[in-house]
Amino acid sequence: MVKPRGILRTGAVVPSLIFVVLVGVFFTFFFDGVIRRGMEYALTHINGAEVDIGRVATSFLHARLEIDNIQVTDKEHPERNSAQVGNVRFQMSWDALLRAKIKVDEAEILNIQVFSPRKSPGYVIPPPPPEVAKHGPSALDKVQAEVAEQTQKDYNGNFLGDIAGVLGGKDPSSQLNDIQGQLKSDARIKELQKDLNDKKAKWDQRLKTLPQGKEMQTYVDRMKALKFDFNNPSELAKSVQEGQKIIKEAGDKVKVIDEAQKDLKNDMNTYSQAYKDLDKLVQEDVNDLQNRLKLPNIDAKNFSQQLFMHMIEKKLGSMAKYVELARQYAPAKKKGDGEKKATKSAQVAPPKRGTGTSYHFPVTTGYPLFWLKHAEISSNMNSDEFSGNIKGEIRDLTSDPEFLGRPTLITLQGDFPKQDIHGVDAKITLDHTTEVAKDTMVINVEHFPTGQNVLSDSDDVKLALTQAIGRSHTEAAFIDDQITMETKNVFGDIKYDLQAKNSTVKEIIDNVLKGIPNVDVNAEIKGSLSNLDIHVNSNLGDELSKGFQKQLQAKIDEAKGKLKGLIDSKIGGDKTQLKSQMDNGLGSESKDLDKSKSDADKAMKTTQGQMSKGSGGKSLEQQGKDLMKGLGL
Repeated sequence: MVKPRGILRTGAVVPSLIFVVLVGVFFTFFFDGVIRRGMEYALTHINGAEVDIGRVATSFLHARLEIDNIQVTDKEHPERNSAQVGNVRFQMSWDALLRAKIKVDEAEILNIQVFSPRKSPGYVIPPPPPEVAKHGPSALDKVQAEVAEQTQKDYNGNFLGDIAGVLGGKDPSSQLNDIQGQLKSDARIKELQKDLNDKKAKWDQRLKTLPQGKEMQTYVDRMKALKFDFNNPSELAKSVQEGQKIIKEAGDKVKVIDEAQKDLKNDMNTYSQAYKDLDKLVQEDVNDLQNRLKLPNIDAKNFSQQLFMHMIEKKLGSMAKYVELARQYAPAKKKGDGEKKATKSAQVAPPKRGTGTSYHFPVTTGYPLFWLKHAEISSNMNSDEFSGNIKGEIRDLTSDPEFLGRPTLITLQGDFPKQDIHGVDAKITLDHTTEVAKDTMVINVEHFPTGQNVLSDSDDVKLALTQAIGRSHTEAAFIDDQITMETKNVFGDIKYDLQAKNSTVKEIIDNVLKGIPNVDVNAEIKGSLSNLDIHVNSNLGDELSKGFQKQLQAKIDEAKGKLKGLIDSKIGGDKTQLKSQMDNGLGSESKDLDKSKSDADKAMKTTQGQMSKGSGGKSLEQQGKDLMKGLGL
């Protein structure tokens, strides 16, 4: 007999209780750890160096999230943190959570420290090779690779070492034992010689097909054989018609010769210009070999660019990276029909193996997926020597700026007195509410100690700015894919580390450094990441350029003269041979064609002269026409 079922289905109660208990155990003991490890992984890849989080605590009952002791490893100095945040607290909205959205009405970011030591050096993610970075899955890698490619294309970290090599008597002839086949001018001469031979052969064939003197003489003979008898109108008409035919045939032959003359003249002009352009190629060869021998350019601008480009690269790369980060997670309105569609794009940090791809769909009602309405940044100097007095805020940070319709605003002001950092003032605006993303930032630091900056690192010359007190002002705008950035930096109380094997080089640099109490470094940058226009100027570059000008200019001119002599010795014979080939090749064809033209013009003139004979001031042709008209023919 089957037992009747009651109101409670006891067979389902136990499994349900087990499920509820397991879920409760997971969220109680494991959920916070999973969130912490996931955040560490993502932030580490964004930063490029290890990020540690001490604690993550969630409270569903109170809709709160707390994160403690965030340590961000300094990539340049892994033994310390570039920043450390004591506490981050989020107070979320239950109304949004019930819609599977995150809306943070108020957040606090407390106890900010800089350059705090780590218990153990943090792991630094090695940079991928340039080609992998440019075409790999990480958007941040691509941005940094593009910045590095643009800043490094004209940068030489061994710049002062190259100067020392020139002053030491670098001889180009001893280093260019085999330059044959590597010169643009040499390759062009050989190309022109081959092309000229082919062209001459074609003209030889074409000249054979052109009317010659004997052929043109036949038209004269035919014209002379005609009889213009006015007593026989019928025969006169035939002779006039035949004369007209002869003149037309002769005229067609002349046109063929005229066209050939025009084509030959164009060819000769082309080769003549190509010969003149060889001088430009020789100069390009001199410049290429100058770069190959690392003969420096002593222009003041070049000095500044070579010494400080690496410093500018770090600042530009860092800003571009975080702008890309903001645009990746807070995208601007899609261009086109105005509707956002789910798209798959390069990710800021590569996903863990086994994870899927996130797609973004438009928000039409309610809240965006994430919205940090307001966060207060606050830090007061306490017993910890690495903390500071900081005030700031973050407003309207969201995953869907178009829906919210408000730009994100980040401000920060304060000091870190114990680390001698004063006058920090930053304002960052991220406006992604329209089709054209516009990110602007103004960052000032009135007083800060610098670490070591290597200006030249070679076996011949080592120059580093070991410590200084700096002041910096930076304004930047990233509008769509165009960058405009201006940065002004001044460094005082400077200590240098200078080592040079060449005593003259050391003396010049040392005298310049002693005469400059403050070093200014200014840069202006415009363009896209793939095509940047970078201008760097510095009083240190100006003074070093002046210091080396007298000694170095004579050496460089001497080296360039030797390079020019080497090139001339390599191509001189071939260049002379090419000129002779042009004169004796197409030049002879031109003479033959001129003779054909002369014979044709003479024959044409004679035939036309036969038709012009008549009486009463009229030609035979006109008299014949008048006669035929009178006879009704």
